Amino acid sequence: MSGQVRWFMSLIILVVLTVACSNQEQAQTGEMPEMIKVELMVPDKASLHKPVSLKVKLMQGGNPLIHADHVQFQIWNNLEDPPEVSPELGMMTAEKLEEQGALKASETDEGIYQVEYTFEEPGTYVVQAHVTHGAMHSMPRATVEAK
Repeated sequence: MSGQVRWFMSLIILVVLTVACSNQEQAQTGEMPEMIKVELMVPDKASLHKPVSLKVKLMQGGNPLIHADHVQFQIWNNLEDPPEVSPELGMMTAEKLEEQGALKASETDEGIYQVEYTFEEPGTYVVQAHVTHGAMHSMPRATVEAK
């Protein structure tokens, strides 16, 4: 084998070992966490002027996700649109959501986050949870008929 071929083969082996070790280190350090599973738990119907519980159940890797970074609920009548995010503002942060009326949920049990809400006007409402943990963000929606 010529010197150039041996040098090239050594370089290839070094690159393969570096990539393999890097992938193994990511798995060990948890840099690539499993996706969050979000189950939105809201009633189909609600009575006016009576508080209802709006909940999400968060799981990650088969275990309850405790201490999520942010869990919020946005609620609006389906005849209206939620406030839009302009591209100039960038990603909607938890603080911006709260400025627009989103409700901050409390962790009531391991992996269970909840708010109490009272529907004051009849109609069909959209309930959207905003769950942020690390770099992951999930926004499931459901509807509630308030009568």
